[in-house]
Amino acid sequence: MAAIVRNFLFHRVSNEADTMWPPMKPKLFERIITALTKNYTVVPLEHYLDDAGAFDSRKKIATVLFDDGYKDNLEMAAPILSKYKCPASFYVVTDCIDRNIPTWTYILDDRFSKTRKEKIELDFDFVPQKFKVVVLNDTGTNKKEIKPWLKKLSNRQRQLVLENILQQCDDVSLPQNRMMNWGEVKQLANEGFIIGSHSHTHPMLASLQNENEIKEELTVSGEKIKTELGFFPATISYPIGSFDERVTKLAKETGYKYGLAVEQQFYQSSKNDLYKIPRVELYQEPWWKVQMRMKGIYSAIKNITG
Repeated sequence: MAAIVRNFLFHRVSNEADTMWPPMKPKLFERIITALTKNYTVVPLEHYLDDAGAFDSRKKIATVLFDDGYKDNLEMAAPILSKYKCPASFYVVTDCIDRNIPTWTYILDDRFSKTRKEKIELDFDFVPQKFKVVVLNDTGTNKKEIKPWLKKLSNRQRQLVLENILQQCDDVSLPQNRMMNWGEVKQLANEGFIIGSHSHTHPMLASLQNENEIKEELTVSGEKIKTELGFFPATISYPIGSFDERVTKLAKETGYKYGLAVEQQFYQSSKNDLYKIPRVELYQEPWWKVQMRMKGIYSAIKNITG
């Protein structure tokens, strides 16, 4: 019987209010970690993948994983993990750590939530009519659809639109002190947590048309971690879960042993490629819904109902 590993993905853990992308509250995070450590054997994902035979196959296995590298991972999440002796892996965007700026997805949300501009205009031939003018007041509906649409564009198109939005919403500065620095990433590593790569600049890797760009994202990030922490990371977590066969091939060639997707399903060793390992993302939601996600019930229902 194939082993099933429940890989649970988190991003931010904070009491900060955010209307565009609410972080998980520490209270809910602790409730999740309490449930995981009580009902599962929680292991470092990389240790399990390195030697699955070292773990009791009769027990339910789970992992705790973080993307991006936000400072609240160290300040809020790590103390809770340590309290329950719960291992975890953290995958960082190296350019965000270098420059202490959040990912483009966070910056976009932050800009939209704080700007006092009433609207923006996107005058590009590839922009659909509904996004030619984006209303930015509280009742504006199409601004919430911008980010999902941007994720579907080529990397070049996404960069053009994003730069244009930031220029028009110039009454808001870049968010400060949201990301860990290298000393703080090293602190997590010294506390026994796993550190991996989440790319260099957080692009949609599958949207990069030039394979050299993909390779650069993978290589620069891995080498930066090696320079700062002394080892090349075993794992690449694909930004926004974006990958294709080119990405997985180059990840292997670059030196990564494992690649992580976001597919809202559990990992099965007999079915899943080591460069396409699925994760279940958990959100700031009512406890009953979080429990359904953790048990795989919510995804099963979504698959049935479409």
